[in-house]
Amino acid sequence: MNNPRPRILALFALLLALLQPVAAQQRSATATRQPLWKIEGKAATVYLLGSVHLLKKENYPLAAPIEAAFDRAKVVVFETDIEAFEKPEFQMKLLSKSALPEGDTLRNHLSPKLYEQLATQSKESGLPSGAIEKLKAGLAALTIEHLEMQKLGLDEKLGVDYHFFQRARKAGKEMIGLDTPDFHLELLTGLSKEEGEAILRSTLEDIRTLKQDLPQLLKSWQTGDMKTLANLLNEEMEKDPALYKRLVVDRNKRWVPKIEELVRGDKDAIIIVGVGHLAGKQSVIELLEKNGLKVTQQ
Repeated sequence: MNNPRPRILALFALLLALLQPVAAQQRSATATRQPLWKIEGKAATVYLLGSVHLLKKENYPLAAPIEAAFDRAKVVVFETDIEAFEKPEFQMKLLSKSALPEGDTLRNHLSPKLYEQLATQSKESGLPSGAIEKLKAGLAALTIEHLEMQKLGLDEKLGVDYHFFQRARKAGKEMIGLDTPDFHLELLTGLSKEEGEAILRSTLEDIRTLKQDLPQLLKSWQTGDMKTLANLLNEEMEKDPALYKRLVVDRNKRWVPKIEELVRGDKDAIIIVGVGHLAGKQSVIELLEKNGLKVTQQ
């Protein structure tokens, strides 16, 4: 998801940002590009917005072109059905599938060295002893990284996607998920032992430089600097191409026909996905352009 660089987990689930109020004021005055693209269909205009999934209150309001694209849209599209994720029955399913089988522990799924690193970081993060011992490796990684993000004042309820989900629900806009909640759940909980170890190892490395790395990621997002983000993503792809393909590229390919269908439709729409899906090789933007669509950054 080099120093600094995001790891796969951060790009997949928590491509996050840290923004101070002064920086936000500077952005509105100087930024000439947004993490926003426009596709003109015959009867509809479709926008693609790169999201970061955790932010702070001072990050709002977002830039005027982003707000205008949302206001224009009749349909708001997210990576998955956010409303379904909030339902108690889905939360129970998530908890069930995140846990290891009875009698099994995370220690059995990690090398001794990686397990020792995890135990040390868990203690430093303030987790109670054994708090993640029953979780699968990928979910243990998410838990620790999320906790560290919270320490920096970041909140998923203030992320770009959740911000617009709340507004879309209040405004009565049509909402669509590109992936089903069950697909997302399987993506999170169905990792192989090797994939789980890879994500956990990368997350533990990330945490060491998290505070200083996040501003660079945010700056690239704020200014629509996709070249910088693409360079970071290309490094990640080269490091673990199979896992990157599963978590990012395969999903991009699944989404493209659905986006093209919206372009052929008659309703203006805005599609809000993690910005990591819009940069780098085989991004949604590149795939759409290869299919002959004109995608214009705003």
